[in-house]
Amino acid sequence: MIEAILSNGGAAHCTLLPAVPHEGAAAQLPIVRHVADGAALSASTQRMQRDELVEFEAGLLGEELAAVLEGRVDIVAADEHYVLSAGEAILIPPREARRYRCITPGCVLYRVTCNAEANKEPQQ
Repeated sequence: MIEAILSNGGAAHCTLLPAVPHEGAAAQLPIVRHVADGAALSASTQRMQRDELVEFEAGLLGEELAAVLEGRVDIVAADEHYVLSAGEAILIPPREARRYRCITPGCVLYRVTCNAEANKEPQQ
């Protein structure tokens, strides 16, 4: 269980991203996805089942870091094909199409996507 210990007068400013169950009966629960959205970054963890797809068309997302926390994931991004196992990660350039497919009985995918527009310096 996550517990915040606040040292700033009691106001929470951070967004927690809970853990995804990974073993035993909890892993057999329906697919779980947790998301934390900020001004410039979006982070998510997602439990997927075999052959489940997560995909985005070109132009929709900024630069993205994706890491496989459990299982194996087939990834097609920027017209390239990869198969990542637990502990491996990939950095995908902004605005490229991407597709993730779980190729083991279950997997957990962690993704952090940058909103490139939010990070641009103001024009002078």
